[in-house]
Amino acid sequence: MSWTLYRWVWKLRSPLHIGLTRAGSLNRTRLYIPARNMWAALTAEIARQQAGTDFPDYEDTGQKLQEHARFTYLFPAERVDSHWRAWLPRYEKDYGLRWHREDGGVEPLPDRRFRRRLLHTRPTTAIAHSSGAAEEGTLREVECIVECWRPQLVQDQSGPSPVAFVGYIFLKDTLPLAMQNLLKELGEIFMGGETRYGFGHLSLLPHSPQKPWQHTSDCFWAQVNFNADNPVIEGLHHVLAHTHQDRNPVKMGAWELLVQWNWGTFQNQASPFWAPGSQVGNDVRFNILDSGLWQAQE
Repeated sequence: MSWTLYRWVWKLRSPLHIGLTRAGSLNRTRLYIPARNMWAALTAEIARQQAGTDFPDYEDTGQKLQEHARFTYLFPAERVDSHWRAWLPRYEKDYGLRWHREDGGVEPLPDRRFRRRLLHTRPTTAIAHSSGAAEEGTLREVECIVECWRPQLVQDQSGPSPVAFVGYIFLKDTLPLAMQNLLKELGEIFMGGETRYGFGHLSLLPHSPQKPWQHTSDCFWAQVNFNADNPVIEGLHHVLAHTHQDRNPVKMGAWELLVQWNWGTFQNQASPFWAPGSQVGNDVRFNILDSGLWQAQE
């Protein structure tokens, strides 16, 4: 059993909202795409294509995808020369959360400044059927990632730079060829909240006309072990996914409780997870689980 690793780039075509804990009347968004969101979007698209005129079998498709593929989180990226460079979170002593561009070509940005480069809010409300006016108590704002980066400096006249998301997909050698072909033929997906209003549209930027994804041997510059039951990430000093607290390899970072729906059943995790960007010690290896979460090896 072995895995093959690909790097892929998805360009943001419309505002994106990946739900986070609300703050008053503000529906906040994450700045990255969790693996579970990518898995869900791909499951939906593949199941519909396989179904034809029948009702899609989302559960069977999703289970097969979980068994034969693994996904990393996807992080916002900007184009530098001919390459897309992701911005990655890091919790650091004396600074808190900062964002580093993966090539190290620019200074890190504090979380507050980084959010200003990406985020916008849109007002929304529910409509009362009886009056056709705004329903009382439903006015809120939806935070979303916009399609273009805001320049860091006001005097920057270089023009808008598009936003993309960069991540990785692992394919097991047992993946059925038909599903692999469908995966590689997908050119666009929709994900996140407010998709009924056009949010969450992403399109694949192909690596070349012949190869939609870029074959690679490292993951965000970290080494990978491909010959285990789950892919193993080695050499990272900051986790890049929500990570189990057991075996406690984390030095500093943030905790977050995760809740989710699983085939119609609401699930609330009993313990919090370390958030992406949390700092770990040396020589820690992480399994990428079928849920997209990370777990430190013993």
